[in-house]
Amino acid sequence: MSTVTIVVVGIWNALLLTALVAAIHWRKRVLRWITQLDGQNQNPWQTDGADRWAAFLAEHPELIDR
Repeated sequence: MSTVTIVVVGIWNALLLTALVAAIHWRKRVLRWITQLDGQNQNPWQTDGADRWAAFLAEHPELIDR
């Protein structure tokens, strides 16, 4: 291998190692960012609206189609 190839591979490995260390250091922020990409909030109080909707309809029976 030439010296240029060894230097380029060394720089590439250093960049990958730096990215890995940064991802481990900021893992909570990275995971929060990744999970919010799909547009879904992972908070159980906000994701399960079926019970609140059923309670709302129970209070307002005029909104139910018959």
